[in-house]
Amino acid sequence: MIEEICRNLEEKKEVRANLISLKEQLKEKDCKGAVRQWEMNCRTVQSFLMHEDAKTRKNAAQILGQLALPDTAEALFAAYEREDKLFVRSAYLQALGAFDCRAYSGRLRERYAQLCATPVGEEEKKHIREEIKALEKLLHKLDGGKKHKFTGYDKEYEMILTTHPNFREVTLSQLGGRKSSVISLGVKVKTSAIREILEIRTFREILFLTNAKKHIEPDPQAVADALFESDLTEMLGAMHEGEWPFYFRIELKGGDAGNRGDFIRRMASCIEEKFERKLINSTDSYEIEIRLLVNKDKTLFPCLKLYTIPMRRFSYRKCASALSMHPVTAALLMRLAAPYLKEGAQVLDPFCGVGTLLIERDFLVPAGDMYGVDSFGEAILGARENARAAGMNINYINRDIFDFTHKYLFDEIVTDMPVRGKRTKEEQDQFYGRFFEKAASLLREQGVIVMYSGENGFVKKYLRLRKDFYLKKEYCIREKEGYYLFIIYFKG
Repeated sequence: MIEEICRNLEEKKEVRANLISLKEQLKEKDCKGAVRQWEMNCRTVQSFLMHEDAKTRKNAAQILGQLALPDTAEALFAAYEREDKLFVRSAYLQALGAFDCRAYSGRLRERYAQLCATPVGEEEKKHIREEIKALEKLLHKLDGGKKHKFTGYDKEYEMILTTHPNFREVTLSQLGGRKSSVISLGVKVKTSAIREILEIRTFREILFLTNAKKHIEPDPQAVADALFESDLTEMLGAMHEGEWPFYFRIELKGGDAGNRGDFIRRMASCIEEKFERKLINSTDSYEIEIRLLVNKDKTLFPCLKLYTIPMRRFSYRKCASALSMHPVTAALLMRLAAPYLKEGAQVLDPFCGVGTLLIERDFLVPAGDMYGVDSFGEAILGARENARAAGMNINYINRDIFDFTHKYLFDEIVTDMPVRGKRTKEEQDQFYGRFFEKAASLLREQGVIVMYSGENGFVKKYLRLRKDFYLKKEYCIREKEGYYLFIIYFKG
């Protein structure tokens, strides 16, 4: 198939159709090496950059970008400069993205400035936008993907700390005397002590508030106008070190999902034009997120999420798996359990995974000796690496907890109970029975179990059956899935 396509191209038979076929073959089959060698020998595809048919030139440029052969950049750039069809020009730029284009940097910047400064008619707008976007991507690469440095730590801003909906007060209680309040998303606070906010472990995200209208009509141009009239530009400039532009993405939360992608694309284009490209939409190099929340009346409420702020709260988490607990959840569970934790306690996690719960336990209330046990060896290796990154001395042991013994008893068992998985209901019942039996052999009198579990029925069953344990407190964490945090005392 490839040989026939290449032969047809050499003989200039149905050139456009064969170029399209070659492009598809390169996407789907492992034939790039053979095609690269063929093109290197004969430069057939490169010759079609001079073809009279514009679509042929476009397909040739796209293939050359896929092949990324040495010495092709010069031919592509020359073709870009002489191209008179607007819809083809972005294809050359996209292809040039595979090459070192520093030699053309000056002329590319001149073209970009010219396009941004020249008014265009509606018919040309689509293709000019495509060329501008391709130029922006190329120039961003030439600049080394340079990002802005956040410097606004001591400036006062109003922000939302998003939290678990049922435990917003846990985060609120850590804000001291700052002007703050509970809202549906979490906690709203006005502060200039951002560094202190970053130390709080129980919120998910920081969303900064501008003075834009809180009820914007769901229209792309209306959103762009409202943001432009707000203090967004002033905020970004005051918060950061570095030159414009800023690269952004849009996230729309809530509302009808229909036509969401098209709506976001149109909105991004309106924002770029309104801000005269001081803000540039990007799918992979963004520094800020314009978060639009859908109000009950279908209008839009804008917030700003910054990826320029280093978030180091959970930087210890070098290793994780699909089943690993989110560190914000672990931090919340430990905050809820805090009244029952003891400084210097001997702590065991019998199903420790990558160790997140134990590490968050020690961050909140420094423990004494800590042990993590898990039958999955890879998880134990990850837990050890995470503990080293956290600067903690935790003993992680690759063993089934039911085979584990220790020379002294523990003050606390802190654990995220394993999900049922392939176990039957009866097997899970037996598993919980064995767990409570084992816990009784490992805990000292008046020891505590801090248990996160989605098996409320089995937990309550064994608390009824065993008179040596009693439930001190429970919190519903995920009502829909039936996950609870249990604080259980061992009488001994």
